[in-house]
Amino acid sequence: MTNIPCFLCAKELRIRKDKRNKPYFICDPCGMQIFVRGRQGIENLHELIATLRKHDFPFREHAGVLCEIQAVLTELRGVKKEIKKLDSVFDVFSEDPAKERARELLHLRIEKLLGRLEQLANHRGRVSQ
Repeated sequence: MTNIPCFLCAKELRIRKDKRNKPYFICDPCGMQIFVRGRQGIENLHELIATLRKHDFPFREHAGVLCEIQAVLTELRGVKKEIKKLDSVFDVFSEDPAKERARELLHLRIEKLLGRLEQLANHRGRVSQ
């Protein structure tokens, strides 16, 4: 059974599956229902759960860390998408120095985000920036 914390109250939420085998969560105390419908959202959820399992996070005690992990993973995906956009937008201007500089800066951001994710994964107590 897989659990994640509610992002409002940190209560452990059990993953449920609907009739189409898509994941959802219900938090009775908050009255919140979370449905994950899109392919990318389901993949993101599996990635988050795998990361949490790998590092054996006790959910209630580390709800804040969980939110930070989600934020870092979301930003990583966004930066990677920007690199892809950059390549397609500037394809005509292959010699444009701005293209290479932007790509370098985006890759630098990825490295910093991976470093932050590593900090979060290795830290067992309160995490500070």
